[in-house]
Amino acid sequence: MNRRNLYKLGQFTSIFVGGMLGGVSRYEVGNWLNGVNTVMGTTVVNLVGCFLLTFTIYGLDLNIDLPEWEILGIGTGFVGAFTTFSTFTLEFVQNVSHDPMGSFIFLTVNLIGGFLCVLFGYLTALAMERGKRIWK
Repeated sequence: MNRRNLYKLGQFTSIFVGGMLGGVSRYEVGNWLNGVNTVMGTTVVNLVGCFLLTFTIYGLDLNIDLPEWEILGIGTGFVGAFTTFSTFTLEFVQNVSHDPMGSFIFLTVNLIGGFLCVLFGYLTALAMERGKRIWK
């Protein structure tokens, strides 16, 4: 096996392991919040995922300079499997006919909350970068 194929195999393995852990984490968060409702579980994982992906890209990758396979494992693998746009969309469509106001609140919280979590992840990464400069 040549060097390029080993590199690709490492990337695929990283995404696979990250996806496995992200999927299991998503399932467990859903079980943990199942007493509340499934909409809450979907909202929590999507908001946490928005923060994690932004922090991974701007905080970990740019400040710590992680290898590409680790970024792929965390971002594409873990966060990709952890968050769930398809469930978010399905829950909105299923609930909009019998609870239109609740469905639009769910939509708004996920979209605006997602943007806010991305902003928070970015600001956290900036604070991490500033802290790194202070300690040099």
